[in-house]
Amino acid sequence: MKTLSLENNSLKVRILPEFGGKIVSLCSVRTGLDFILPSLNQYAHVAPSDEFSAGDGGGFDECLPSVAPCESIAGEPSIPDHGDLWRVPWHVDSDSEEGAIVLHAESTSRPLRLTRRATLEEETLVLEYSLLNLSDAPTNWLWSAHPLLQVSEGDRILLPDEVEEVEVEYSADGVFEKGTCIPWPIATSPAGAAISLDTMPGRDGRTASKLFGRMGRSGWSALYRKEYGQGLVVRFDPNVLPFVGLWICAGAWPSSGAAKQYTIAIEPTTSNSDSLESAVRNGTARRLNAREHVRWRMEFQLIGATGPVDFERLSERLSQR
Repeated sequence: MKTLSLENNSLKVRILPEFGGKIVSLCSVRTGLDFILPSLNQYAHVAPSDEFSAGDGGGFDECLPSVAPCESIAGEPSIPDHGDLWRVPWHVDSDSEEGAIVLHAESTSRPLRLTRRATLEEETLVLEYSLLNLSDAPTNWLWSAHPLLQVSEGDRILLPDEVEEVEVEYSADGVFEKGTCIPWPIATSPAGAAISLDTMPGRDGRTASKLFGRMGRSGWSALYRKEYGQGLVVRFDPNVLPFVGLWICAGAWPSSGAAKQYTIAIEPTTSNSDSLESAVRNGTARRLNAREHVRWRMEFQLIGATGPVDFERLSERLSQR
């Protein structure tokens, strides 16, 4: 199992090209804290149609051309759960000896090639993407980052002040109704209880929610790990990635098996829907013309790389941007 690595005085990063180009570690040198959720199951190659639960259940994957499985759209093939790229080996174009890890993979359900260039700049992991339509016909797609992060009870999610509500894509325990918009960061359950959406609950085995926030002028979101005094800030261009998905799981997924996710995922994305089919209907699907390509960039910045920072300082720092 080939592992590629990047390392400087602040961060250590490990990537598995053979398993979807998965980023399996984003580790603070100072504290040894790894922000990436480790695998729930052993790494293994899965079938083209397998659900995401058949995989390892951890790490940072790329979801293309859909997150949710979709039937055939406009005569194009169906799309499996969480897309094509997490289940195929990625090709190595350059490794860490050249200062950058460049990988690419081709979608099996759409004529798309995604190339990702990973570098370290001080306390920041920089990911630069290029998506190319390999065919002579246009095609629809959506993309979502899928970084599953380690958390503890009480860890906090930060969003820009301009995000005052989020849309519910999924709620495992039925507390919130799919398709509704609820206030951020404090929502009210049907029973009238206040729920702090921005605070990680304890592991209860029942709770899991997928929410979408629409970005305004600010393109960032963050996770604060209070035990370590460190934060991870995800930065992106809201003109290219106008939404952020939040997967908050307190042990309700997967539905079968003993190992359960306890995680938060901060997912910059092109759409406010996990389904490409739904994105086509609501006008948030992207379209690439024949041989056309598009580029975008995303950064994962470690706050507290040289010394601990408290939540109030981090919140104030981010609110000034």
